[in-house]
Amino acid sequence: MRRVCSASDTHEFSIHGLDGLSTDDLWDVHDQALSLALRSGAISSSRPKQNPDSPLARPTLLDVKTELAERNMRECSLCERRCLVDRTKGETGVCGVGEKSYYFFEQRLWGEEPPLVPSHEVFFSGCNMRCAYCYSWEALLDTTKGNLLVPDEFAGLVDRRRTEGAANLNLIGGEPTVHLPVILRSISRLKQPTPIVWNSNFLMSQESMRLLEGIIDLYVGDFRFGNDECAQKIADVDRYFDAASRNFKWAANSADLIVRHLLIPGHTECCLRPIAKWMADNLPEAPFNLMFQYVPFYKALEDPSLCRTLTSDEEREAEEIVSSFGLNTDRWKTYLPGRPPVAEAGSGEVSTTVIVRPDGRVAIMHLHGDLIHIARALSNGGESQ
Repeated sequence: MRRVCSASDTHEFSIHGLDGLSTDDLWDVHDQALSLALRSGAISSSRPKQNPDSPLARPTLLDVKTELAERNMRECSLCERRCLVDRTKGETGVCGVGEKSYYFFEQRLWGEEPPLVPSHEVFFSGCNMRCAYCYSWEALLDTTKGNLLVPDEFAGLVDRRRTEGAANLNLIGGEPTVHLPVILRSISRLKQPTPIVWNSNFLMSQESMRLLEGIIDLYVGDFRFGNDECAQKIADVDRYFDAASRNFKWAANSADLIVRHLLIPGHTECCLRPIAKWMADNLPEAPFNLMFQYVPFYKALEDPSLCRTLTSDEEREAEEIVSSFGLNTDRWKTYLPGRPPVAEAGSGEVSTTVIVRPDGRVAIMHLHGDLIHIARALSNGGESQ
């Protein structure tokens, strides 16, 4: 882990206040402080002995990141959509998220890659992509679905889940990028040392990647499409591949990284193969998780090409492609020791989906503690997400 901003350090800047700095000057301060932090690990994110809201409190690197993210909301370019709307005045872009952020579910779950579980997963409402098969489509359309995120309250919740045994805080969507300002402010309020997982579609802007650097312990990225045509057709996104591939390289240079690809029916050659080739050429050592849990939801139910599950031939061909490029498919499969066996109930509403496929295999989406024993009974032929 190369994270340099935590909630337990004490070093501060020699300047007082950030309001008087222009945004360009603030970026200069940010880049200088981050460079120092990456060299020494000495820059902090909070002041344990001071009130962080006090006008006398000196800012930290995380304060600078938060201020820059909040300023960005006035002409929002947190993601590559670059809608440039003023979210502080109630304007919304493609994601539909305004100034306030909501999360529709949170709980310790066991459905992530083995090294991450049990993970405190937080599902945010709103997304900057429009994937036709999205299983969280209700939160995609209703960006105020769930609980209002209040930084102090949310930090208290994260601290409590950490005490209960969560291995990390796992920020998921929708898409967490469009909630970056309030996420950063919440992180500054944490009292428990907590690894941060950024679980994203990787359509972040370069500005957001700079703000995330030094904050994130592990990126979990969905590499969804191997070309711009499929991204446009299925997710209504332009210039996807260049943005996503750039961000994957950036993430790999600043933190740990797991790359996922959810195989879409009929997209083995057009999407998986170019992704596998790109991974082999650029990130050959990065853990790669080839996922066969595709289930048609949302608009995919009305699209004959997407309204089906994978065939065994497609899965076999996909595995052969990944193997032929020598991708690292093993590093994410090992469980870490000392994980508690059960979970408390979460807050919010989310469905656990159990899928029985034609070949008899079972997939469980949103696996929580109450279903662990069932999942284990099915583990010889089942999968979970």
